[in-house]
Amino acid sequence: MVNLFNYNDRLVNMFIEEFVEAKCSNSRFIFTCVYKSADFPEERQVFLIEIEGQRFALKLDLTSHKTDRLENEFDVLNRLQLHFEQHKRVSVIKPIYFSPSGKFFVTEYVGRKTATEAIRELEQDNRAGQIYRRSGEWLNVLHSFTEATHERFWYQWMFENLTSIISSSTPQALAEEYEPMIEQLHRDAIKIDGVSDLKVFSSGDFHGRNLIIDSGHVYGLDFTESKEKLAVYDIVDFLKIDAFRQGKSSDIDRSGILKYNKKMFFKLYRHPINMDVLDFSIRARLLIDWMSITRERYSKTKFQRTKFEKFRERLLITFQTGL
Repeated sequence: MVNLFNYNDRLVNMFIEEFVEAKCSNSRFIFTCVYKSADFPEERQVFLIEIEGQRFALKLDLTSHKTDRLENEFDVLNRLQLHFEQHKRVSVIKPIYFSPSGKFFVTEYVGRKTATEAIRELEQDNRAGQIYRRSGEWLNVLHSFTEATHERFWYQWMFENLTSIISSSTPQALAEEYEPMIEQLHRDAIKIDGVSDLKVFSSGDFHGRNLIIDSGHVYGLDFTESKEKLAVYDIVDFLKIDAFRQGKSSDIDRSGILKYNKKMFFKLYRHPINMDVLDFSIRARLLIDWMSITRERYSKTKFQRTKFEKFRERLLITFQTGL
């Protein structure tokens, strides 16, 4: 098999042999690299293992034995599996094996589309809306894992991020378009200054690629960034994908999200969220992501050009009004 991901073939074989010896009766296997971290390509990778009809996912982090990153995630998976057991339609991927080396673990592999793929591919709004509804249900269960508290919403980091983007890079976005948006965001911030909102156990990386949509079931994965934080941040991470969908101006609410899809998400997400905080955060996140597309990134890939134009379209509509 051609090694397109440039991984350490000998090391991966050794890891899989360890797992097979510990958990499987058959020693014959094949594997494929299905993910490689953009920020840590030589250290963090995921492999699909196939052993006589059985499929597993091996998550590798070659520095985890020093950071306990994988050990902590594997522990979270075990605890979350018990938490999700009482729910029929949602769960997390099943943890199977943690290596004594601390450098990898193995889980079940669910070979279905991610929520991101489903939302982008489904042209009918009512069908895409069902993905939002099911994803909201999954997150509702996750956010029930520990007892909720409240914490003051701190928004200054968003403005610091925007300032950093302008000063340290060359955004593709034009100043004449983004400067009025930043000014409006400052006016929006006055409305929510000093408010508190719900703090829960959060994914910390709740984008649609970390949810697997099966027929009648939703699986969550990747909890390396999980921690206690404001619930709105998980919701923002997920809902911002909506900017890739088509919609008329009248169908878009003040946050920049299609009204129907946002409504569907909250059909089964029941925790009390301050909607001013949520809508402010979505507006800010869309703006940050749009301005983060540099001229270089814009020129290199079609995806970045598409993302730029889609987000620009939403933002120009969204910032016509304040919160």
